[in-house]
Amino acid sequence: MQFNPGSDEKFQIVLNTYRVFGFWETLKEVILYVLSRKPADDFDRKYGVVTSGEAESSEAGITDETARSLAVAYVPSREIVIRHILHNTTKGLDLKEYSFIDLGCGKGRALIVAAQLPFKEVIGVELSPLHSEVATANIERYLSNPNCAAACRNVRVNCANALDFEFPVNDLLIYMYRPFIGPVFRGVADNLRRFQETTGRRVLIAYSCPVEELMLGQYSGFVKRTEYQVISMDYSWSLWECRREEEPALSLSRAN
Repeated sequence: MQFNPGSDEKFQIVLNTYRVFGFWETLKEVILYVLSRKPADDFDRKYGVVTSGEAESSEAGITDETARSLAVAYVPSREIVIRHILHNTTKGLDLKEYSFIDLGCGKGRALIVAAQLPFKEVIGVELSPLHSEVATANIERYLSNPNCAAACRNVRVNCANALDFEFPVNDLLIYMYRPFIGPVFRGVADNLRRFQETTGRRVLIAYSCPVEELMLGQYSGFVKRTEYQVISMDYSWSLWECRREEEPALSLSRAN
């Protein structure tokens, strides 16, 4: 995914942004992009949780210095972007067979959105003990709300290094919003490839703000199924499938 587009690509990027956000929100995005400002966010008020705000990895209570240096600052995903990704990555899938796993789940925003779909389970993996504690409280608060629209109530948060996480033996939809870089990203990719080779399960990776996607492209067994570039790289994403070379690729609709 290139972020130095020509004029034709710029038009497509604006069109993609319109498809995600609609006319007025796209106009706001263009203005905010020009002014280098972030949009307003009402997710916490809407769901009665605490996910907003940003925090550097040095403020997250991570004691492992190496892991902390490779972690990325906490910035919550936007709900409309998460929904767009899920809409385009779950078409035609039997979600009752899939575990949704957010690697680097932060305070649990994507988990709350994913729980509104009938996944077999929804799991967050978070290195920061502070953020994982907040995420757990947010999930409990969301699921206990009488107006909760969850289609999956099997939701949990694991405070763990993504490198050490043992994936459940189900088909997987992995969600990542630029959670880590370098050796950690490479190690997680290795783990996913080994998981797929040993279990034969489907492994899809929805990678939002895909700063390390070139690394996936260098691996055999990872195939890019689609990508979606919008005005801000923070909201752009790509979908990858991990599979054996001899296996047919999973049929997926073009993102729209």
